[in-house]
Amino acid sequence: MADLVTHIATALIVKAVTRAPHTGVLVLGVVLPDLAARGPTVVFSRLSLWGASLPDWMVHGFGVLHMPLGFLALTLLVSLAFVPEDRGRAWGQLLAGCALHLGVDLLQFHVGVGYPLLYPFSTWHYELGWMGTEDSVTVAPWLFAASAAAWWWRRPQKGTAAVASGSAEGS
Repeated sequence: MADLVTHIATALIVKAVTRAPHTGVLVLGVVLPDLAARGPTVVFSRLSLWGASLPDWMVHGFGVLHMPLGFLALTLLVSLAFVPEDRGRAWGQLLAGCALHLGVDLLQFHVGVGYPLLYPFSTWHYELGWMGTEDSVTVAPWLFAASAAAWWWRRPQKGTAAVASGSAEGS
């Protein structure tokens, strides 16, 4: 859970600082790799431990969705849920969110291996190793506070009118 909080907070900080639109779509993109890859893996692994006879691909086959080529396909698929005129922007925001997710994950070090960024073209694993995976528990509250502060700073000041997204002045 703390890992999802860190990912969401980084997306909120980026959107608050850049004042760019489509915050929700970037936030969806930043959690998509974990929801699509880790979620099914956790569920099917647990079912397997409880005695369910599941094929290996079902238990371990979702990891590709946590890799660049996998989330390229995943974001294209998810962008189809948007109305046709918004699909390009949605795909770009989803893909940017996944890239931000991967950038944060690369800061970690793992017991064993890092991330196979070039899979299936290479099986080399990459990571920067600046913090442990469990460190997100201590980082999450600080990132949450930083994202809240960034959004507080971003709010319209008294005496100024908020400009609607998509209006002539806001474009």
